[in-house]
Amino acid sequence: MTIKLDDIMDQRLAQLDNAKQKFDKMNKVSVPKIQKIPVLLRQNERFAMYCSPKMISFGPIHHNKEDLKQAEDYKLLWTSKFVAEHSEKQVTDQAIAKALLERIEDNIEELKNQFSEDLLLGEMYDDKYLAWMLFVDGCSLLYFMEYVDINHPEALNIKLDQLTHMWRDSCLLENQLPRRLLEMLSKTEGTDLEYLYYNHLSWCTSKREGSWFSGELRLPMFVFTNFTPCLFRNLVAYEMCPDVCYKYECCSFFSFMDSLIDTAEDVKELRISGVFQNLLGSDEDLANLFNELGYDLPTKVFCENVFISTNVVAFSKKYIVVKQQIEKHCANKWKTWLAEGYNTHFDTPWTMVAFLAALLALSLTFIQTWFSIPI
Repeated sequence: MTIKLDDIMDQRLAQLDNAKQKFDKMNKVSVPKIQKIPVLLRQNERFAMYCSPKMISFGPIHHNKEDLKQAEDYKLLWTSKFVAEHSEKQVTDQAIAKALLERIEDNIEELKNQFSEDLLLGEMYDDKYLAWMLFVDGCSLLYFMEYVDINHPEALNIKLDQLTHMWRDSCLLENQLPRRLLEMLSKTEGTDLEYLYYNHLSWCTSKREGSWFSGELRLPMFVFTNFTPCLFRNLVAYEMCPDVCYKYECCSFFSFMDSLIDTAEDVKELRISGVFQNLLGSDEDLANLFNELGYDLPTKVFCENVFISTNVVAFSKKYIVVKQQIEKHCANKWKTWLAEGYNTHFDTPWTMVAFLAALLALSLTFIQTWFSIPI
């Protein structure tokens, strides 16, 4: 009995040591690994529906799923076309494909380290099979990135509705491939690959932080489409992955926007002012997007403390400063009355011109009256 108890104790102590080594190894990782979205978010059905592919898979997470097998033929077609474009006059397509596949096989350990360990378990993912899967997925993704064009889906031998679904799927967190893999398969590793990234994401409008200047909140223009809810949630999921050592920049931005938007009237105000271009749906739909996203943000956990009087997470101080300036401005009644009067009565250049003309006429009348009075 004593021996068994000692064995159990040794096993438990070994578990502690293994856990410490695991997290020490995780902290040393400079680049986050490709992994599933955090379980906390996956348990939220409203959130999870935006994180799974609908038509095509890249990488091991959703590989071989029954409802995605239709796209496997497209991936093989794009891979063959990608290889053909790499072929030279005296080199056959098969020779090029074999050379690219061997390059992946020679670097398979490096590529395996780009994925979370739990994704490559089982006999299915032996090195040979994994190399073939990465070869097909990598070549097809590069070809897709190069020829994706909403105006010409026929370049990929697909229809427009298929193109939009596949483009959405290619941007999901759980559908990513290592950049190193794409570099191995590309003709060049420099500007050409960077151009593909830009071309692939050109449907998205870059999001920048806001600023506060002299009682005026300045925001860049945002274009919201049907893809926006999916993009926002996958950015949140990425920042919440355990090995991502960033400062919740996206979560902080979404939390800041959530603090500005409560109802459809708030969206309408931003839309009329030219900040929002809403292709998602109604103003209420867009307001619901930010309100629903606010419930899923990790920032809410850290905002309810005595040190912060705003709804913005402390990880990104630039939004806290802007929010505090807004609250300070709103607390000054004279400034708010002046701003309301300006926005109500001088919302167009013509009203300002009319006001100045009336003021000038009144001044001239006063001067004329003054000099006409006998002394």
